[in-house]
Amino acid sequence: MAGVIECVTFAYGGTLTSPCAARDPVLGMRPVTEDAARTIQHLASRNLLWVLLSNTGPGQDRTRALARAGILELFTAVLQSSELGLDKPDPLAYAQICHAIHRPPHQVMLVGNNFTNDVTAPMASGMRAALLRPHGLAAEEIPLLPRGAHVLRRVSDVSGLLDSGEKLYLP
Repeated sequence: MAGVIECVTFAYGGTLTSPCAARDPVLGMRPVTEDAARTIQHLASRNLLWVLLSNTGPGQDRTRALARAGILELFTAVLQSSELGLDKPDPLAYAQICHAIHRPPHQVMLVGNNFTNDVTAPMASGMRAALLRPHGLAAEEIPLLPRGAHVLRRVSDVSGLLDSGEKLYLP
């Protein structure tokens, strides 16, 4: 099944944030990195839908961090597991993306740093996926990477992935 990517969905922890950053005491979570905020602001001019899908605990609200970074209004939907009652990798969590944006799964690309939650599970649901790995894939991950998945060194590499016309289409 081929189709143009119409939605980029980001995971939060370790994707829009740095795993090395301290938790912000006001936000109660790690803040969005400047690189991630700049990338999303840069990509916002594209005719795409932007979604956040994040596993969250009680009281966590990613909208506060997105607002502080100045990017909340760029997102079509912010889907948080504590509100959905569904955690990644539940297939119904990925279905919620499609429901929120009124698009089929093959038009969605999920970008995240968790091999199962952000790559294998969404791809099993018919989505495209890009795995964030600053130091590349670990040796044990190489044979497990699903065909068609992309590996990015940093979140700003999403721009280059979308700039490549051939990569905008599903194989």
